[in-house]
Amino acid sequence: MSRPSALKPLEPEFWDIFALVVGAVLMLLNTILYAYAMAHHRYPPLRAKNLRLISVLWVCTLVWYLGIIGTNFNIGHLFGESSSSCTAFGLWLRVLLGVFTFIYIHIMRLYLYIRIFLQVRRVTYRIYLVGCVIYFAMILGFGIPMTILHDSLTVTYVKVAHTCVYGRLFIELSFSLVWAGWAAAIVVAFMARKINSSFREYHEMLLIIGLCTVTVLYETISQHINQEYTFHRWSRVVSTFAEYLACQSSLAILLGIPVYNCIYHREEYKEEFFRKMVADGLSSRYKLTLPTSRSHTTFDAGTAVADATDAVHTVDISMVRRSTA
Repeated sequence: MSRPSALKPLEPEFWDIFALVVGAVLMLLNTILYAYAMAHHRYPPLRAKNLRLISVLWVCTLVWYLGIIGTNFNIGHLFGESSSSCTAFGLWLRVLLGVFTFIYIHIMRLYLYIRIFLQVRRVTYRIYLVGCVIYFAMILGFGIPMTILHDSLTVTYVKVAHTCVYGRLFIELSFSLVWAGWAAAIVVAFMARKINSSFREYHEMLLIIGLCTVTVLYETISQHINQEYTFHRWSRVVSTFAEYLACQSSLAILLGIPVYNCIYHREEYKEEFFRKMVADGLSSRYKLTLPTSRSHTTFDAGTAVADATDAVHTVDISMVRRSTA
């Protein structure tokens, strides 16, 4: 698909506005979901989601959304008609702080669960520190050279059309890194397949991987076939919805079930959560005791939940009623 012979400013069309509104609504729903989870962060099935990294994931989702609309639609130029706006939205917000960060968060989350439940090792702040160093080295190591290079090689602003176009070098390098990172995420998810069912991480990550693989595959093919896809309405709209499929679905997949049950089946779901922990063998691995002579179950030093939630601090969980079944 070639560039239109007579370029003119791209005016917002119905489907452009529709895509913007759908993204805004999805972002709002994700924000409500996240806010509820944080407001009830002491609820054990929610704490087990590692809400620290969930918070980073929510910020990443917002930034990625802003990067998408700033690059695919007639938005970025509102902050200045120059390639710097395309660099800000197309490079930093969409790719670096959006896509790259999204992949890294999921790898980090699964690694923490693998370390805790499969390797049976504690997680300390040093792990987070090393993770931050690796993350910033990756982001800055790619972002700074791409920012310094001439915009014709990375992302440039086509003034007459008020839109951004990615350079071939940037497309090749960024998609190579995205596929390398996504392959690493798939490998880590496979390593996490034996994580106990009470934490659901493997099955949730399988769904996320499936949706995101569709997104990455489509964007790879689309942008290699049509480097100037933003000039064409359907190309940019479909690209936008493809990325929504990845960035706007993860929070719902990770938080949807525990939030729903926290609202409608709070005590029953919590008890079921602990019963699954015991059934999965966590009672022996994490020294959980289940006295049978009392009317409730006591978890002594609930290290399993503490590690999976705060990753550092220990939480005592007690007074969990036993099932009458």
